[in-house]
Amino acid sequence: MSQTELHFEPTVYQKSDGTQVVFQMNDCKRIELILKELSAIYRREERRPLDCLQLPYHAQELILDAIGSLERATEWDEPTDDDLTGEPPMTADEIHTAAWKEHQEAHR
Repeated sequence: MSQTELHFEPTVYQKSDGTQVVFQMNDCKRIELILKELSAIYRREERRPLDCLQLPYHAQELILDAIGSLERATEWDEPTDDDLTGEPPMTADEIHTAAWKEHQEAHR
């Protein structure tokens, strides 16, 4: 099995009754593996002398840009203080009860 198949191709298992089960890798995990490999490529290229580079000189900058973009693509937005300090959402029952009380007050 090649490296690509090991990491990115679905894994197919044969059950004892003859049916097949296919396991797909999570896309976030795929991106994590890509980031890990891009970082390793960048570090290897960074250690090489200028006359022994395996990639074009500008490729290192492009790899760093790609790493930054992929990291931003996989970041989860953490809740801010504004999200946490607002009024808690009302349930349908609470809305109905408040409206009923307001209705009763309007008829007094």
